[in-house]
Amino acid sequence: MPGLRCTSQRVGVLKMERSDFMQRRRHSPCSSSAPLPSGKSRGIHRKPLAHMSPDELTAWIRRTKAHLQQKMQRERAYLDRRAARGICTSTDEVYELDQLLEADLVAMLDEIQEHL
Repeated sequence: MPGLRCTSQRVGVLKMERSDFMQRRRHSPCSSSAPLPSGKSRGIHRKPLAHMSPDELTAWIRRTKAHLQQKMQRERAYLDRRAARGICTSTDEVYELDQLLEADLVAMLDEIQEHL
């Protein structure tokens, strides 16, 4: 990094900080070793759309759309930060494609809501 000199003391601090981070990461709730459910139940935390009332369906669409738009904003900010640093990997390219898919899903939710 410009303006940052790496002394042996600083290297030790970096190693310690990284080690501390890895320890915390291993024990974080996000890195749970519990297996994910498989099949139809995976990731579904709602009753089937066919069993929802029009009001429930409208509320679900609104929540889902808001969550999806927030996800898109987080990903866009991440991609923009990486692009500003001149970084572009195959994962970044897939995230760019995901942005198109997510925009299509938001448009689909709008269409569904219009026809309720």
